[in-house]
Amino acid sequence: MYKGDISNEIPMRVLVTTDLFIDTQISDVKEKKLFKTKITRKTHAQVRADLLSRLWLYNDRTPYTLECVSYTFDAEQMIKLEEQLDVAGTNPFRYFTSYSSMDQLIKTLPYRPEVLGVIDKPDRLLRYGHWGMDMTRL
Repeated sequence: MYKGDISNEIPMRVLVTTDLFIDTQISDVKEKKLFKTKITRKTHAQVRADLLSRLWLYNDRTPYTLECVSYTFDAEQMIKLEEQLDVAGTNPFRYFTSYSSMDQLIKTLPYRPEVLGVIDKPDRLLRYGHWGMDMTRL
């Protein structure tokens, strides 16, 4: 901030992984034809509204912005997720980013001074170092 100009200020961010608030279930479906059986995998994703509500309240009470990050979705699927959350009216996120792997995100964290932490599942928090946060810390 220089002489009252706030345009240079970077808003502090908290990154939230999609694995935290989206439950994915993979099921095998057997299709029997005359002489052949074909097994196909179907994935069913369910958005957990209780966690989104908690993230919405956290975003409303604090000056931090939330960024949704994913290792399993690509950029097109993240756009669809953003549209789904907007239509439902439960979108606490301002930014959506997809990474090819968790290691790619971890390598960029030291170069992002605006990131306060990463909210993820408890079994993966140690990989983020001091940036690791869980839902109990909100």
